[in-house]
Amino acid sequence: MNGAFAHGIGVDILHLPRLISLLSRRPTSKLTGRILTTNELAEFQRLSTEPLNYSSALSNPAIRFLATRWAAKEAAYKASTNLIPTTKEQWMGWKNFEILKGPRGEPLLTIRDGNGEKIRNGQVSISHDGEYVIAIAMV
Repeated sequence: MNGAFAHGIGVDILHLPRLISLLSRRPTSKLTGRILTTNELAEFQRLSTEPLNYSSALSNPAIRFLATRWAAKEAAYKASTNLIPTTKEQWMGWKNFEILKGPRGEPLLTIRDGNGEKIRNGQVSISHDGEYVIAIAMV
């Protein structure tokens, strides 16, 4: 953040069976279309080279990708409540937060307004172990 003062910190933990349960009840495209930006969706589709197999979901790269984005965006939302505009036209939810890979594979967080204009960058750390994904965001 190049010396910028952090205004908020957020954390989220996701139990992968919860996400797998959601995916088994709805078309995957419905959930991914709701929470992923165009760039994130392209990465998800790149990882989804084979049909999602829920019995081996914990090791599926596409499900891991979706889980990390879910947790990171929830953490970023919690960290940026002071940035959230008050009108729906200015705010569009999940897609206001975009997490892309940096040059070393690190997650890069960008926060945008409802018009897609960059508000600021943030920092996010994501970790996963077994059935859990955790993310911490600072904006």
